[in-house]
Amino acid sequence: MGTRRTIYIFALACAANFYILYPFWFSGYLFAVLLLLMPFDLIISMPGMLTRRVALTAPGVLEQGMEGTLIVTTIQKRSFPARCIKARLNISGEGFSEKKRFVCAAQRSSRHELAIDTSHSGVIVYEIKRIWTVSLIGLFALPAPVHRKVGILVLPLPVRPPYVTALPRGVVFHPKPGGGFSEDYDLRQYRQGDQIRSIHWKVSAKVDSLIIREPLVPPPHGRFVETTKWNDAKERDIVLGRLRWISDYLLKWEMPYYVRLGEGAPVTEITESGDLTEYIFRVLSGSTQSVQPPASPPSHFVWVYRVDALKGV
Repeated sequence: MGTRRTIYIFALACAANFYILYPFWFSGYLFAVLLLLMPFDLIISMPGMLTRRVALTAPGVLEQGMEGTLIVTTIQKRSFPARCIKARLNISGEGFSEKKRFVCAAQRSSRHELAIDTSHSGVIVYEIKRIWTVSLIGLFALPAPVHRKVGILVLPLPVRPPYVTALPRGVVFHPKPGGGFSEDYDLRQYRQGDQIRSIHWKVSAKVDSLIIREPLVPPPHGRFVETTKWNDAKERDIVLGRLRWISDYLLKWEMPYYVRLGEGAPVTEITESGDLTEYIFRVLSGSTQSVQPPASPPSHFVWVYRVDALKGV
């Protein structure tokens, strides 16, 4: 746009000198046309400049090393001419921040694609706060405040920690306190004090002895997984990869657990794989106020696993 303004000013100055030196009708006509070109450019471009909008689209979660693309889409609601949109894209993450400028084409709807850096794990935030819409000829640029923001979570592949002997090998059921009904149960010999309604009459008739159907329930879980603080992006990749492996292992055995991502982070309960992804995103993006703690966390944990970048346990 600066080049076009320079050319216009130079042409207008030449037309003015031509009119002063040769005051004929043609020189006056040429000077008037160039002089009116500026308001004409503004008037004809104003509707298109005021109706331009911009949107950001990106995948929410990417695997480390996977190709990903951020799409910047400009939309013009009315079919009035406007040359292009200039914008500044702010890119930020843990330990880095940069800015990139780009120009979108003059079509009514256009796309600008930017490759997402997935070389390391973490949350990458892309944000546009202001755009400049350029007029048809390129003599004007109107600023417009916008707020478009999108965050992408890059996760490493699950990696088995070096020490996994401490991991539970399944849920151990225990007799239900007070008896009652349960889908899982065990059979044992009748003992004095057992309720008559708990007798399994069919089995008792076969073995000629009183057999009790004892209801079993899994114990209230107190499993806790926490990570140590990483020092750089490489250690973060290791920690998150090992955390994902531990999470997949526990959930495979239908064992929910509590997790804390480093010291100072909130503790939350993980019952399915999507819970961990959402939790990591909120903690790494700084939105810890929206991470709701469990309604009734245990007073103490009966099983603790610490994920470290070096030892892993």
